[in-house]
Amino acid sequence: MKKVLVDGHYGAVSLNISSMLKGRDDLDVICLEDRSKFTSDQRISLLNTADIVIFCQSAQTVTETLPLIENKNVKLLDTSNAFRLSPDWAYGLPELSYEHRRRISVTRCTAMPASMVVGASLLLMPLVRSKIMPPYHPLMINSVVGYSSGGSNMIAMYQDEHRPSGLSSARQYALDQTMMQQKELMYACGISYRPALSPIIDDYPNGMVVTVPLHLRTLSKRLHSRQIWEYFRRAYEHEPLIEVADFDTAVSGLGGFLDANGMAGSNKLQIFVFGDNDICLLAARYDNLGKGGAATVVQCMNLMLGLDEFHGLL
Repeated sequence: MKKVLVDGHYGAVSLNISSMLKGRDDLDVICLEDRSKFTSDQRISLLNTADIVIFCQSAQTVTETLPLIENKNVKLLDTSNAFRLSPDWAYGLPELSYEHRRRISVTRCTAMPASMVVGASLLLMPLVRSKIMPPYHPLMINSVVGYSSGGSNMIAMYQDEHRPSGLSSARQYALDQTMMQQKELMYACGISYRPALSPIIDDYPNGMVVTVPLHLRTLSKRLHSRQIWEYFRRAYEHEPLIEVADFDTAVSGLGGFLDANGMAGSNKLQIFVFGDNDICLLAARYDNLGKGGAATVVQCMNLMLGLDEFHGLL
């Protein structure tokens, strides 16, 4: 039985990682959510005797904790942004490529991607890899996400009965275009320039949609949107956690609308391709707490421990 230590309760991933691991008869799970219940020596002992430590801490706390883990056999999985751009850490999104999956399975250290980057990179990577889209292509990426993306503090703010009226509307953020996710997308997908990001947080708990519009005449290969869809279908046809919807699918019962919370509660991610011969719209829909969070953490943990990659996810 593998010993798993969940260290901390910081960030959106921490909201349901414990419940996802609960009931696994192949794991001995210890959740160190309240550090006041443990002495410093007890915490250090737990950190050094686990098979894997899942950090749900701030980047600063993770960085300060690493020197305390002297046992080099302990595997490390970090949900903060501390090591997402580090070549010494595997990047925790197995579906990006064969090499990503292989490296996660053999590495000691894996850094988990930001929730928005999960969907955006899975939309961009097939186009970059097949040279349909050049790495220097200018990109605009839009996203809509529920308020759980901000963790427990933002959840409390949105659920407060005396909250400001502005929280009842969609709110755009990262207006200064200096999000760390821009560099992360460049690193993960091999694109040359920072994409413009237009993220929105809205008044519902969880679920998100990431969309990328493309003017097809500007790509390296002139293709119809249906041909773009074919690339995605082939790229992910053997991925159990990714569903590529039929081309130009009209979302059933929604009159042509794509609801951002349509995958809330799911561990899977849906990809949609819409458009014609001139403009193509790519969309990824998933739960920011599922495939955009704890589900991918569990997937990487399984790989790192040599277990069935999809145990507890399907």
